[in-house]
Amino acid sequence: MKRRLVLAGLAAGALAACAGDPPPPETFYRLGTPAPVQALAGGPIKGIVDVSQVRTQGVVGGRAILYRSAPDQVIAYHYHAWQEPTGVMMQRALLDALRAAQAFETVATPEMRLERNFELQGDLLTLEHVLAGAGGRVVVEIEITLRRIAGNQPLLMKTYRAEEPAGATVASTIPAFTRAVDKITAGLLADLAALPK
Repeated sequence: MKRRLVLAGLAAGALAACAGDPPPPETFYRLGTPAPVQALAGGPIKGIVDVSQVRTQGVVGGRAILYRSAPDQVIAYHYHAWQEPTGVMMQRALLDALRAAQAFETVATPEMRLERNFELQGDLLTLEHVLAGAGGRVVVEIEITLRRIAGNQPLLMKTYRAEEPAGATVASTIPAFTRAVDKITAGLLADLAALPK
């Protein structure tokens, strides 16, 4: 009888522990409104550019928001994620910037199946919140290649990297990620403006 009472007490304790506070709700984020851009200096590049979904590898390609607390360790935040996969999100950022700046006569995606003159591809290397100092910073790094279809001629091959100070919470890092992406697209537009038209 005494053993049954002990077992019943243990079971009740286990049930009470399971009935604790529920986990926090999952929260999804997207980049904020991009900074305004000026029309491309010298006018648009003649022709149609295809902007592919940005390529990713490993954990950087999912929807999890990543942070780094040590040089050799990347961790995903629990209950916090991007609204869409990072490759899609970064493709959208590039499309928006190129269209806003009227960088090409037409800015398209492969799904539109247009007779493109140029192809712009990106490889997302880093998209993370680095926890160091007071709140840390965000780091975004993307390798971008632009090639002319005729003759398979490379016109631009460059790695763009931006860092922005960030707060300690996930929500406070989103404006920092947005600013970092804005810096990268501004650098890309400046390089496009320098290309021969």
